[in-house]
Amino acid sequence: MGKNVIFMLLAIVYLLINVVTSLNSSTDEYALLAFKSQITSDPNKILAKNWSHGTSFCNWIGVICGRRHQRVRGLNLTDMGLGGIIAKEIGELSFLRSLIISNNSFHGFIPNEIGKLKQLQEIEMRSNGFTGNIPNRIFNLTSLIEINFRNNSLSGSLPMDICFNLPNLERLSISRNQLSGNIPPGLGACMNLKRLSVSYNNFTGSIPAEIGKLSKLQILYLGINNLIGNIPNEIGNLSALVCLDLGVNGFNGM
Repeated sequence: MGKNVIFMLLAIVYLLINVVTSLNSSTDEYALLAFKSQITSDPNKILAKNWSHGTSFCNWIGVICGRRHQRVRGLNLTDMGLGGIIAKEIGELSFLRSLIISNNSFHGFIPNEIGKLKQLQEIEMRSNGFTGNIPNRIFNLTSLIEINFRNNSLSGSLPMDICFNLPNLERLSISRNQLSGNIPPGLGACMNLKRLSVSYNNFTGSIPAEIGKLSKLQILYLGINNLIGNIPNEIGNLSALVCLDLGVNGFNGM
């Protein structure tokens, strides 16, 4: 094969790589603009003035891109006074690792499409007005380290096998919602869990003994629910535990 042919093939490969990169970047921009389109309250005009076609989305406020590839790796819009719903197109941000939109006025359902974000490590939607169920697909994102839905109006129950696909999860905070049903025995499979907060909900039934398997657990908040029965002896196996709240439930002997 001659040198000219080799150079031609390399040029074609280089061109294809650039085309694919450009298309992927366009997908990220499209997803971000779709997200912006569902914002109904932007009192400081942060997105209205800054998120536009005129500049690279990697320079938009709250958007964090990777150094090697110009793809969205993080979205941090905490404390911006934003309101609206979360566009389903957020599931197109395939490189997203961190989604932090806490302390805003987002409402409506959490889109099921978040379950497409295979690289997601941190999802924090704390202190908004989300309603409905937590999409089960979120509990299949094996890369997750933190889930924080604290202080919303979420309802429904948790899957019994909640941790079977969450080997890296360290923090699960879902307190101050309207969640119900039993506390899943599957939590015992989150072997790296350090914080478990489900207080101020409507959980019923007893504490699953499987929680005693969480050897790294440091914080356990189960207070202010409708739990009953005996406190399992396995709680005594939690040697790393420093904070425990079981108050305002219906446990035997309390």
